[in-house]
Amino acid sequence: MKYLFILPLLLAGSLAHAAGGNLRQGFWGNIDIGFGNLRLTPDLAPADTEVRVYLALAGGYTLHPQMQLGVEAGGWSISAADGWKSDTGEGLRQLFAVVRYWPTESSRLYLSVAGGSVVHWNNAPGTDNGNGSGYTVGLGYEIVRYAALGTQLFLAYSAGSVTGYKPVGGVAQGEDYSALTAGLRLGF
Repeated sequence: MKYLFILPLLLAGSLAHAAGGNLRQGFWGNIDIGFGNLRLTPDLAPADTEVRVYLALAGGYTLHPQMQLGVEAGGWSISAADGWKSDTGEGLRQLFAVVRYWPTESSRLYLSVAGGSVVHWNNAPGTDNGNGSGYTVGLGYEIVRYAALGTQLFLAYSAGSVTGYKPVGGVAQGEDYSALTAGLRLGF
């Protein structure tokens, strides 16, 4: 049992030793978990700003140790879905092409730019999903790199618009959105 206390120390030493190496190569993937201050501005209703949970999955290929290209699917939860009820849940979903750029091969700070399609979905009866486009610009910082695994912090600004969204008891309308999101990126 006392050896279990030594294991984290050995692991931390290995992580610190490996953190200096250049490990951006080949295929990559990540899971983003964070919180975003999401502002929805419909054409026919007052604007709404609230902190929402953000989740995304991304993957792609490293063209050069300073540049990664990929696809990212993610978004914010507006109201939680109940797995037992098909008429619950609402969110804003993005499907984006993403480019990440590091100024130097040894840099830990990087710039991320993404853009693509956006869907405001709602499972409630009498609603229609809205479709549109958006973009995201952000900064990331690699905290730990170990072999093919890494942990990063990210800060991103997202904006875009959708058309045809019909809320509960409302009419179809356009809607703009913007969000400032911060979180943790777990890479592999």
